Formats: sequence, structure tokens, C-alpha cells
Amino acid sequence: MRPRLAAAALLVLLLGAWLSAPLVVSATLRRAAAAHGLALHWDRLRLRLPLRAELRGVAVSNPARGDTLLVADSLGAAVDPWSLVLLHPRLTEAAVARARLTLAPHRSGAPDTLAFEEEPTATSPRAETLRRTGEAMVRLLLAPARRLPRLEVRDLVVRAADEDSPRGGRIAWLALDHTRAGMHLRASGALALAAEAPFDLELHYGHDDRLAGGATLRLPDPVAAVSETLRLTVDGRLTQDHRAGVLRLADSTRLVVGRVPLRLGGALDRRGPRLSARLAADGLTEDAIRASVPPSTLGPLTRLRVRGSFDYRLELDLDLARPDSVRFTADVLPHGLVLDPALDGLELGGLDQPFLALVHLPRGRLVARELSPLSPFFRPLEAIDSLLVHAVLTNEDGGFYRHRGFNTEAIQLAIAANVKAGAWRRGAGTVTMQVARNLWLGHERTLARKAQEVVLAWVLEHLTGLSKRRLLEIYLNIIEWGPGVHGAAEAMRYYFDADPGRVTVDEALFLATVVPSPVKWRYRFAPDGTLRPFERAQMHFIGRAMVARGWLAPEMLPARDSLSVTLRGPARLELFPPDTAGVDSSGPPLSVPYGPEV
Repeated sequence: MRPRLAAAALLVLLLGAWLSAPLVVSATLRRAAAAHGLALHWDRLRLRLPLRAELRGVAVSNPARGDTLLVADSLGAAVDPWSLVLLHPRLTEAAVARARLTLAPHRSGAPDTLAFEEEPTATSPRAETLRRTGEAMVRLLLAPARRLPRLEVRDLVVRAADEDSPRGGRIAWLALDHTRAGMHLRASGALALAAEAPFDLELHYGHDDRLAGGATLRLPDPVAAVSETLRLTVDGRLTQDHRAGVLRLADSTRLVVGRVPLRLGGALDRRGPRLSARLAADGLTEDAIRASVPPSTLGPLTRLRVRGSFDYRLELDLDLARPDSVRFTADVLPHGLVLDPALDGLELGGLDQPFLALVHLPRGRLVARELSPLSPFFRPLEAIDSLLVHAVLTNEDGGFYRHRGFNTEAIQLAIAANVKAGAWRRGAGTVTMQVARNLWLGHERTLARKAQEVVLAWVLEHLTGLSKRRLLEIYLNIIEWGPGVHGAAEAMRYYFDADPGRVTVDEALFLATVVPSPVKWRYRFAPDGTLRPFERAQMHFIGRAMVARGWLAPEMLPARDSLSVTLRGPARLELFPPDTAGVDSSGPPLSVPYGPEV
């Protein structure tokens, strides 16, 4: 009699579990979404045997921002029946089909300049949001890997909310399965880079914590009209310490990019959360890099020829709860590394002599400027007022005379400022990096272009023999200061009808603020031609920084509200066209024979 009663009771429990599954699954999914500040909605909920729920017409939204993050034709989930009996529902399978995921808008900060706003605190709302997001990611990565549900994704498109952003891609299919040896992840799709780049991925994560696998990325080369393949393989150990709340990647982990072997290591701690990462490479040569990285990724570096080898070391330690404690180091250790002058495709050896500079502008434009005494607008460094030189350096690269092309101290400060702001608001570029950007690279915002910029800056400072003074001289004669205005001489003529040999404090501070966004110089003036309050605040901030560095005597810095400039060059006619009512624009137009765009 008792076995029958037990069997009947078990049957009733399973039947109840089956009948309640839709409610349990829907409640579980809604709680999971709410834990991340999201709302989950669907049109239909259907139950399939044995205990599988399928949602149709799914939408995930962010109530705080009022935008929809994910829409999907279907979202399926299967529940372990015994977990329902034990009142601890556990998903065993999940599937997503025909979905569209929208990334949050990217808030780009100012270019690589001195931030004049008051630094935000680590407890600002955006910083807290960033920290909570980090905590959620750590919890996800620390979820017991052996208990993750089987996952299947079909036709998932990821796109950025801002149309101009290249972020995103698509997953044609993805499958996460459990095997006797561990877990097996396979995926295929494409990344949205400068153009769509198809990829294939396969990883194995064993019960012994071994992580092994690889990926191929097919990068399109628009010039050659072909696709180039970038291959990566990984072999290491990844351990989940659930008690300590730490995910560790062993320092012996090996990542191979083509033929270039790298050593990786690091940890992700839920306290903070805190990230530590290490990367090392030994004996890197030009031949190995060329054989491993596609030419379209190397860009102008394909014209760079060096002999010798080098080692590379990089370390990062970042605690989101204490951003000011961030530590970042990056070192190149050369071994007989020299430029090959016979194959110098970038003509780096001629930068210490007069040369014709082809300056790269946004949207792929080029403009020519001759850096020689034959040009009426070229000025050697000693012919440019030190007030202007130091104002620009203060705003663009205060550590120019201390670093060797790449300023790790500025990177640490930028990381801390961006974390405390909860958004990208400060860069860490250097004058040397801007020289490389203007002469060879352009202004496309991609990871590959940034890496090229860093490499060229290091080469300029270490292998060319160029002095700091010459680098600064090149920089001040090519940078854009307005529409078609390049270099200090053209800038002083355009704005003030004067020569850069004699510059007032107000003029120097104004020109320093124009460099980061030269096409937006008009917005710094009110309709009556006076400087707007935010412009005077930024100018005064730069002035105070110059005083602190000993580049400006304290008594020479005017009070913030008294800062002013009077436009006397062609810029005046741009700001106040001759037919502007009530504005005296008498006098002959001032024409400047600027160089041609090519």
C-alpha cells in the first residue's frame, strides 16, 4: 500500500511541477532580468513536454532609459523536473532564435587632452552603474561551469545604438554543449569592424580546468579586394574559485596569434570587482609578425623595416571600487633593434630634414604642407612663442619631455578618470602619437589604427634619432587649428592676423583649447563675439596647470572672467559675415595662401 501511495504522491508532484512550469519559468526569467535593472515581456508562452517553455515575441527593455535592448522571435528554456520538486528551479537548456540585441550608446569623451572639469568621485551614479555591471559579469563568469544550461543561439544580430559606431556583429549560430570531458563551445558569425569580418570559434573547457581551442577571423582587405585570415589558438588553465569569488587564468596560458606566441595570465575578483592581467612575449621579429598579422591590420607598418628582435611586457591591475589605485605598465625590451634605412618605406630617416608632409585629416582627406624655410608658414621651434608652445603641451601632453612616445602615467590617470566618470571622457595620447596619426594613419577610430599609432610613436622616439625638439617642431607645424588651417603660423594669421613669435597669454590659452576640436572653434564664442563661460573656464584651467608646471608666472595669468581674445584675421569674417547686422566688419578681407588639399 505504501509504495503505491509514494508512487501516487510522486506522480502528483511531477504533474504539479509540469503544470506550474510556465509560471515558474516565467517568474525565474523575470527575476533574472529585474536583477539587472531590465524588464522582460513576451506575447505568448507555450509549454512543451517534458518541461520546456517557449516564449514568442520577446522584448527586453531598460525602464530607466526607456529603450529596448533585445527583441527575439523566440526564447526557449527547459527546466530540470527534480529541481522543481525541490523548489529550486534550474535551467537545463536555453535557446534564442532570430534576435536583435542593441548595445548601449557609446559616450565618447574629449580627444587626448587635459580634462578641465572637476574629477568625478568613484560613487557617482555612472561609476556605480559601471561597478554593478562589472559585478554582474563576474557573477556570470563564476557561475559553476559544469551546471550551465545547454545553450543554442540562431541568427543573433548585435548592433550599436549610435549608427556611426562600428561596434556589433552577428552570430549565425552558437552551441554550448556538455561532454564527458567537459564543455564544448562552437560559434560562427561575423564581427562588425571597418567592414564585416566573418569568424569561427571552437573552445573546450575540461573538468581538469584546461581551456583549449582556437578561432579564425577573416579580415577583408578593401584595397586588394580579398579576405585575409587571422588565426588564434589558446591553451591554458582557467579555474573558478567559488569560495573566494575569483576566476584565475594561469600565467602559463599560451595564446598564439599566427606564429607569434604570447603568455597570458590574470585574475578576476568579485570584490571590487578587480581585474589583474599580464601579457608577455619574447623574441618577436619583423618576419614573425608579418607572417602572423594580415597586411590590412598592419596598415602603414607594412612599410616599416627593422632588424633585430624585442620582448614585450604588459600588466594591468584595476579595482573598480578604488580606481585611483590602478596600475598599468607596458615595456618594449629591444635586442639589437634598428631601422633598416635601405627599406625605409615610411621615409623616417628624412624627418630631421626639410620635407613635404601629407597631413591626414578626418574622412580620409589629405593636405600638403612643406616643412622647410621655403614655406612662408613654416616656423622653427625657436620662432614660436614659448607661451603658445607650453599652452599646447599642457593641454595635449604635459609629460612630453618625460615619456618616450607612450605615457603610462597618463594612461593610469585616464583609466581612473574614465572609471570614476562611468564613461569615456579622457584619453592618454601623446604629441608623438599625434605626429604618427597626422603623418601616416588618419583619424579612423579602430583598435588596429590605435595599435599602429602606439608602434609608430615608439619607433619615432627610439629608433629614428629624432630629438624631442624636432618632434615638437613637426607637430606645431602640421596640426589642424581650424578649417584648412595647419600649424602655428597659419593659426595666428587666421585668428589674430599676427605671427606666432609674439603671442599673448589669452591668445595662447585660446589656441590650446582649439586643437582638440578645430572644426568647432566657433562654438567657443557667444553671438556678441565674447568667449563663452565654459571656454574661459577651460582656458583658466590650462593656465593654472601651466603655473603649476613653472611654465607661466602666476601674476601673468588673468582672472578667469577677464580672459578675452579679439579676432582680427579671416576668422572674424567667418564668425561675423559682412552682411551681419550691427557688426562692424569693415576692412579688406584677409586671405591666407594655405596649402592645397590633395
